[in-house]
Amino acid sequence: MYDQSHVVDLIERAIDTRPFCPCGRHTTTVWRDGIVWLECASLGEPRDGVVARIVAVATQPAHIKLPIIEVPESSARLAA
Repeated sequence: MYDQSHVVDLIERAIDTRPFCPCGRHTTTVWRDGIVWLECASLGEPRDGVVARIVAVATQPAHIKLPIIEVPESSARLAA
């Protein structure tokens, strides 16, 4: 179990290490399914239309999506 300051430090270091995706967009942190991820901002944008969804799937491997730390839901609620 990590304390809150350690979790924040790990997240800040991950952002400082990779502030941008190779595509040029900035990276953001996202909590999903008990894990804090560092990912390209473009991955969180809505994809309307068939062509946009096909392009998103085809280019997804080129974007950053890295797990930073596992944070269970109960800990995430305490931090919020």
